[in-house]
Amino acid sequence: MKPKTGDAFGAALLDTLAGQPGTHIVERDDGFVDAMDGSVYFLEPGAWSNAWPDADVDALDLVGGRILDVGAGAGRFSLALQSRGHEPVALDTSPGAVDVCRRRGVRQTFLGPIEELADTDPPLFDSVILMGNNLSLLGSAKQAGTMLNTLRRLLRPGGSVVGVCLDTYRTADPVHLAYHQRNRERGRLPGQLRLRVRYRALAGNWFDWLLMSPDELAAISSVAGWRLADVGDPDPAYLAVLRPA
Repeated sequence: MKPKTGDAFGAALLDTLAGQPGTHIVERDDGFVDAMDGSVYFLEPGAWSNAWPDADVDALDLVGGRILDVGAGAGRFSLALQSRGHEPVALDTSPGAVDVCRRRGVRQTFLGPIEELADTDPPLFDSVILMGNNLSLLGSAKQAGTMLNTLRRLLRPGGSVVGVCLDTYRTADPVHLAYHQRNRERGRLPGQLRLRVRYRALAGNWFDWLLMSPDELAAISSVAGWRLADVGDPDPAYLAVLRPA
């Protein structure tokens, strides 16, 4: 049966919130699939290391004030920031994810891409966060410039982007290495993935997801007029801080 196009990720989160497993599939365009337990998006900070990079916990101490949480999912990071007295805005393009954030007590949410948020001329942010490897939302070398230009519009002077990314080269898996080579032959960065989420009878839209080394992130950011102000050691995930140059 051909899947129906829809908010597969949001449906998985809503079912998880209702007490169902919410296990969904992340499908790559070469046929590779990976199963994700919906409950990992609901973990409290003390349990993040069970499913997320340690860098996510470290990031809590790097941000404050008014914060934009891009790709907020079920709101685990926004809720943690609220508990510390900060003012996060949880942004996601998934209607189901934003609904879950609201139901869980996230006070400020936005449904849609960052370009739409920027067009509303909101109060500027002190920080933008991209947790859970969400720096990969830069998408591709070309798309990254557009996204970083939009983030610049949303930041106060002196503001920063704080995010986590996975170094795509920290693997010996032949399936992933073959995908790297396939990308090189197509003129793409090795870690540029084409993905979609599948859940039950639903399939989300395909999107680009860019796994980068710190050096690649620095180079891509520099072209867009940003600098890599701080970066951790890939293990294989790493925490990075970007600031306008």
